[in-house]
Amino acid sequence: MSGPESFDGLSAQLAASLKRSQDKRMRSFSPPCLRRLRLKLEDCAPAEAFVHWRGALGEVFEVRATPSEIADFRGEIDVHASARHVLSASRHSPVSLVRRSAGLAQERVAISLQINGSAIGLAGDGPVRADPGDVIFVDLSQSLKVRQSASDGLVDEVTLWTARDRILPLVSDENALHGLVLKADSPAGAVIGATMQAFAGSAPKMRLADFDAVADGLVALAAKSIAPALTRAGDRETPPPLASFVTIRRYIDRKLASQDLSASSIAAEFGLSRASLYRLFEPAGGIARYIRKVRLSRAYQEITAAEFSNRRIGFIAYQLGFKNVSAFSRLFHEVYGVTPGEARERARQTVAKPEYAVPARPGESLTRWLDALTG
Repeated sequence: MSGPESFDGLSAQLAASLKRSQDKRMRSFSPPCLRRLRLKLEDCAPAEAFVHWRGALGEVFEVRATPSEIADFRGEIDVHASARHVLSASRHSPVSLVRRSAGLAQERVAISLQINGSAIGLAGDGPVRADPGDVIFVDLSQSLKVRQSASDGLVDEVTLWTARDRILPLVSDENALHGLVLKADSPAGAVIGATMQAFAGSAPKMRLADFDAVADGLVALAAKSIAPALTRAGDRETPPPLASFVTIRRYIDRKLASQDLSASSIAAEFGLSRASLYRLFEPAGGIARYIRKVRLSRAYQEITAAEFSNRRIGFIAYQLGFKNVSAFSRLFHEVYGVTPGEARERARQTVAKPEYAVPARPGESLTRWLDALTG
């Protein structure tokens, strides 16, 4: 990271790209090439508006609201999509959003600006809070449970969705990306937030090439901003990792259930020496620590997930490669401060409120377009 001038340079490039897109449109009368889904619900009854809004969101999140919230619901959403990126702008009444780690569109990352209202809850196994002006990163391969509300009107947010391959090679620890918040008063948060609002305002007038150019620049800016944020959290800033680092991490994700997963088996699989493998994972604290961290995080998510509430904790631990349940419970308590059983009970109390989950309607949706994104 080269300091504030990096942000200034990228911001100037993005602003120039926005200006060029407007100038080109003034000189051309060609039809737009972007796909758009726009939902404005002024004439719908609140309950019907809720169903339509939920349908437009698709299956990216499970949307929950109390009966009284559904009865008073207001919302609108405007989505622009290319083959590379999706940009959504949404205004809506208070709702809860739940994302399962095994949901659709797993290979996607969201960069979201909280314009009005707040989002409070859990990202994976850690607490998360985004207030007005904050920028939050969400990795759709991991779970998310947040409550979105606003004391003065509707929740208002703009989100850029992109393929994980576009941002993860620039991040030293992809697990730290999920739930990362850049505060509104930070230099990076302020610049990214202003750029995202300008992008959303200009998107309806953009042609395809301009849309992708600005979105690519915004993803690059966001990726650069993450390094100092991770440094403040105690991580060491490192050069962009090798592509093989990302490949091996994904291999580990697929093999978590194997009790044979180890430094030796991974080194043999990829033809690396143990020393090379250790050096590759040194920014993440070492290969063994990384595997243990990912397994424990996945266990936490499954133990606290409503759909797995009847699954024995010992079975979950074993399925994720922990050979000894007692040792797993001690490690779980050491990291999270509660036993696995206590974590499950707390999760049950949290979701015990009278909320409705409305199934997605068929047809065009955010999910459909996210699934179509190319890396």
